Amino acid sequence: MGGELTLRTRVIVALLLLPLLFAVLYFAPAWVLPLAISLVSVLSVYELLGVSRFVQKKRVLAYAFIFSALVPQYDYWDIPGMYAAAGLLLFVAALFAEGIADPKTVTFDVIGCTFTFSLLFPVFLGSISRIMTDAAFGEYIVLFIFIVPFMGDIFAMLIGLAFGRHKLAPVISPKKSVEGAAGGLAAAMLFSAVYGFILQFAFSFTVSYPRILLTALLGSLAAQFGDLAMSYVKRGFHVKDFGNILPGHGGIFDRFDSLIFSAPVVELA
Repeated sequence: MGGELTLRTRVIVALLLLPLLFAVLYFAPAWVLPLAISLVSVLSVYELLGVSRFVQKKRVLAYAFIFSALVPQYDYWDIPGMYAAAGLLLFVAALFAEGIADPKTVTFDVIGCTFTFSLLFPVFLGSISRIMTDAAFGEYIVLFIFIVPFMGDIFAMLIGLAFGRHKLAPVISPKKSVEGAAGGLAAAMLFSAVYGFILQFAFSFTVSYPRILLTALLGSLAAQFGDLAMSYVKRGFHVKDFGNILPGHGGIFDRFDSLIFSAPVVELA
């Protein structure tokens, strides 16, 4: 019963967020999308490093927020590589300077995690912005980034609740099942094919269904891997969720964890 309630809440919240997603992608000025990616990146870094109290030095958190906010802007505004490299150098130097000044609080583990996640979120989620601005028909292709992990996530949970018998990763994420994972893969491929059908017959696109199915398969595998990878991170921090801003989903970090790996896979495919 508790799982069904969580699923219902998750679906309702996802449906409420859909208009916001479409507004950012299709109705807002182009600069709003990289700004939204910056915001999601900063909130994710805050939840992971700040809420967990893993990083206790406020200046280190401030450096992480600034860097993760700037990375999508570098991408969107096509900042020359030398300036991007200078920003990266300053960030790394600032982290090590804090470590040298206060090695007991700012350990190498803190520096490593701060650097990794401050870079990982904006670079990988930046696939959304890159597809929209660089790919041919990017405004249509970009929806695959959301269809693949979100539909896979919903149906993996639904099928797992109904038919789950074999644990997928019992130590890292005990509620996930092999049956749910397989159902999530199938759902991601099915809904991607349906979207391809819509593109073909409603918008007269030439659609390669083998490529769509392969993209959905790889993207869904990447999404499930990302979900497990971030569950591994949560285990390391000894928390179930990093926030409760989105009922049924947890925090911003918890909602976008599967996108971290699936977005660049869809971009590359």
